[in-house]
Amino acid sequence: GSVCNVDSPDAYFPGVPCLEGGNTNTPETNSSESNLPHYPRCSFRSATTESQPHKLSNGTCLDILCRIDENWENLMCDLQCHSPPSSTLDAGLVEVGLQRLVSQKEDTKVNDGNTAPDNPVVCEAEDSFMCSVALDTTTSFVTVVTVSIGNAVAPPVLLRIPARPVKPSPPVNLSHIQTIEAELILHWDNPSDFDTWPLRYEIRYSSNTTHPAWQVVSAPGEPRSSLDLKPRLNYTIQVRCSSLNNPPLWSDWSEPHHIYLDTVSYIPEKVVVRPGENVTVYCVFNDHNINASTAVWMLNFEQQLHSSQYRPVNQWVSQITVRASETRIYDLLQCTHWTIPYSQIYVEGASIDINCETNGDIDAMDCSWKNTQWTKPKFRSRWADLPCDVMEERERAGEEVGEIGPSCLQSSQKTCTIQPLRMNCYKLWLEVSSRLGPIRSKPIYLSPIDHVKPHTPTNVKAVSQSSGVLAVTWEPPPLPVEGLQCQLRYHSPSAVKAQPEWKLQSPVRVPWAEVTVSDMCREYAVQIRCMHTNGTGYWSEWSDSVYSTPQNSRAPERGPDFWRILQDDPYRNQSNVTLLFKHLQISEQSYCVNGFIVQHQTSSGSVMREQIELTSSYSFEWNQMPQSVTVEAYNSLGSSTNNINMTLDRNPKRHCVRSFSVSVINSTCVSLSWTLLDNSSVPLFMVVQWSPQRQQDSDRHKGQSGETWAKLPYTDRPIYLTGDFFGSEECGFYLYPVFADGEGEPVYTTATRGDPAAYMMLMIISFLSIVLLVTLILSQNQMKKIVWKDVPNPRKCSWAKGLDLKKADTCDHLFRPAGGLPAWPLLMQSENISKVVIVDKLIDIPADQAPGSTDSSAQSSVTYATVLLSDPKQGQQPIHLHYKDGSGSSSSDEGNFSANNSDISGSFHGALWELDDPRRSCSYNSVEELSETSEQEDEEARGEKDLYYLGMDYPGRG
Repeated sequence: GSVCNVDSPDAYFPGVPCLEGGNTNTPETNSSESNLPHYPRCSFRSATTESQPHKLSNGTCLDILCRIDENWENLMCDLQCHSPPSSTLDAGLVEVGLQRLVSQKEDTKVNDGNTAPDNPVVCEAEDSFMCSVALDTTTSFVTVVTVSIGNAVAPPVLLRIPARPVKPSPPVNLSHIQTIEAELILHWDNPSDFDTWPLRYEIRYSSNTTHPAWQVVSAPGEPRSSLDLKPRLNYTIQVRCSSLNNPPLWSDWSEPHHIYLDTVSYIPEKVVVRPGENVTVYCVFNDHNINASTAVWMLNFEQQLHSSQYRPVNQWVSQITVRASETRIYDLLQCTHWTIPYSQIYVEGASIDINCETNGDIDAMDCSWKNTQWTKPKFRSRWADLPCDVMEERERAGEEVGEIGPSCLQSSQKTCTIQPLRMNCYKLWLEVSSRLGPIRSKPIYLSPIDHVKPHTPTNVKAVSQSSGVLAVTWEPPPLPVEGLQCQLRYHSPSAVKAQPEWKLQSPVRVPWAEVTVSDMCREYAVQIRCMHTNGTGYWSEWSDSVYSTPQNSRAPERGPDFWRILQDDPYRNQSNVTLLFKHLQISEQSYCVNGFIVQHQTSSGSVMREQIELTSSYSFEWNQMPQSVTVEAYNSLGSSTNNINMTLDRNPKRHCVRSFSVSVINSTCVSLSWTLLDNSSVPLFMVVQWSPQRQQDSDRHKGQSGETWAKLPYTDRPIYLTGDFFGSEECGFYLYPVFADGEGEPVYTTATRGDPAAYMMLMIISFLSIVLLVTLILSQNQMKKIVWKDVPNPRKCSWAKGLDLKKADTCDHLFRPAGGLPAWPLLMQSENISKVVIVDKLIDIPADQAPGSTDSSAQSSVTYATVLLSDPKQGQQPIHLHYKDGSGSSSSDEGNFSANNSDISGSFHGALWELDDPRRSCSYNSVEELSETSEQEDEEARGEKDLYYLGMDYPGRG
């Protein structure tokens, strides 16, 4: 016999015995004697030896495969027959016996027959079968394998079975990563009981969880392996291990690890950086049908990044470098816009504004922040009984100061309340949990007393004083105790403007303020707010609006002027009366009118008084019985005594107006004219009432039923009335004469527009009048320039030195003749004369006698002319005309005075003429004017007139 050692489940030992009948020692059997051929021996070989061709003899050859199962629980032997099937069947049953022997230290004792056998396990079959025997889990032993076919027994085979090795624990902490080369690596940790022993590993994975079709791969040596997985499939992966001994005893499979590969993966998936740092992220395309050059990177799902920031690393990997945010706790990066996975970049120390507000009682502080993250951050606080600058400095040095603050009463994702509240300093920050640890924002340090929002001021009062001052008082809140500054704003309510226009005043530190206002009777809305006196913290809410009351010095003097509009209801025998009030003019700012009191007094003497607000109209029902209506103005000190009474009566009214017409001037002006009957007395006054004919125009005067009115004094002449007549041609006008004993019968007319031609003529005349006025003004200015252009130069004339030529009264001294002769005005008034005869006669005057400067060398000439007076018979002295030269300039006309000149004034360039008798003075601007005047005088007197000569005198030299 031979003994074979089984080393591993893969090292099988098929004995190939050739059976010889009667020559072997086998247990007795009941089988009949076999006719099989007999061979002197059987041969054995191991499955681990080199495979050689099997040589069949003439006997029956059997293959016996013995192995230990995977769990080291049973020894199993498989028998296969290599002879033709017919010969085996003819031999009868095949029998295999497995007999376990007691453990022996030496194999020689087994050979010597010194054994202690157990009960054998006998298996029978006709062809091939498997037989097994249970193993001892603690000790090694020897198993005797015997084979018999019929009564032929093969020699026994001894198999040494080692003791069962220690079974390792399964691997733990399975994880996977992806590399920037698009490779998926599976990692795990060795079991703690085999952490120092070398191990071998097997990995199995399947994408079908219901009926898994496991794929098994080996991983000798290292606790990692590369896997080739497809995207968009859920994989279940397990790992087991065993020692390097043979046969191996495998551990159980590890806990399943699940991997789902999306279309893309990110490296890193999550990372923590500081604000402003650069971070590089890789995008791996697990679907190899997509190229990395198609990547389009997005930030926070909405902001597309510029293509210059990223590039493809290889065919399936894209790389981007971004700058970490400074105001967000984390950012999300994507390389495609059609997939959900992203890379999350956490920012440790991001600056996030946390605004805190301490309530008016200073017992709680509400903190809020702007949350733009999808993850809800947690609010954290820490308190220290230190000034904030000291706490911040010590914490920056690495010291942990203070204690954790109270739990936050978080009412929403963006607010948190700290209560109870302690003074001194709080450190506040936001925190987000992640698998990389807590991510914190940059802390802020604040003191609650610097962020107080006080309560609203109370007991606000506003009074308008007669001095034009709006005086406001209030009670400030009691906290903070350091003091408060308060601010006033006010406005005058308006029915026209929907939004009030507040006027804001400067803050004050006293509980009162005064504002100058234009109208003490106007109502003002006033509000007050307060804040800490040092300017830190927040303003309180504005107080509720308080409306000012005037400080009256006396009651109103008189009631308002008013008129009525009647609307009859014939079915009810009643009328609706609307009183229209004129604006009450107050002569002095000593009192105000709070409203009106309407008094109704019937003919029976009953009186009813009704108090109404200050309004423009008031309506009531009238039963058409005679009654007197009085309207008083009142304020806090009483009502007016000088009031207007109106009698409402349905009795027939006397007819007194003969005609009434209205002419349109424009849309804001009409002309009214009327005449009375001959027998009518003169009214006290006239009331004109007008109303638009179109309904849309009447809507402009809601509250007055679309009608307005005016009280006019009685006159015989047309009266011009201004107002808004809504397109006057479409207005109806009523005229009411009012007498001392009541109203007269009203008359009605519609407005008419005057003749268009006359209107156009009026416009043309107005235009021409304006043109003429402008022309006269320009002509006067031009004349002044001509007369005054040769004013003497004081530097050249001694007689003109020291005179202010810009003053008008200087002219009398400037042109006063020598010898005390009287000087007449420069510009003489025009006067009509009978006839002027001009005699051309030149008299040469030596140059040294010429008026003007003694330095001038130019020659001057004098022209004598005769003037024909209108009444030559009167014995009057000759009239002398004096010639004065103001400049002595050589630019004169050389004394040529001719009737052919077009401008007489040009012949007197630089000279002035005066008559001794101003009653006969005259002036002409041109020859044409002179000629026209002469012709008129010729018609009045045709006779020959006496001639008078004009003499020229010269003043002394300058």
